[in-house]
Amino acid sequence: MAGPSRILVPVDLKDGSRSVVEYALQLARPFGAAVDVIHAWEPPQYVAPDLLVASPGWDTQSLETMARDTAGKELSALLGSLSGSAPVALSHRVVIGEAANVVLEEAERGKYDLVVMGTHQRKGLTRMLLGSVAQKVVGRAACPVLTLHVTPEEP
Repeated sequence: MAGPSRILVPVDLKDGSRSVVEYALQLARPFGAAVDVIHAWEPPQYVAPDLLVASPGWDTQSLETMARDTAGKELSALLGSLSGSAPVALSHRVVIGEAANVVLEEAERGKYDLVVMGTHQRKGLTRMLLGSVAQKVVGRAACPVLTLHVTPEEP
């Protein structure tokens, strides 16, 4: 079996995202694999994504546009803070939709060889209410999925 040539790395931009991306980059280097980092923003259920948001001194913009821009800046900052020894083809983008579905659709559409993602190991009521994105992806993905237990990062 050949090594991966395209790796998809979904991140939630919370604790552990940096370590997941770093791991994927280390995994990609020996194979010369491309790494695509995505963040899925899910619109709130009871708020229209085209709701206009305004702040003093800002132009009025939709909630979706504001969320996409903010997440894009956070994602760029995260990737900009990584130190790379060997160059890896790295791209990133923000996608709108429910996280597990976005990851599965992207993995299939992009013909990825591997998905590398973090899992927070939630238990009990939190897991029942929020579900596990990683569990849904592992159970339904057509390609291999590598999950990494992430712990809160220290400031």
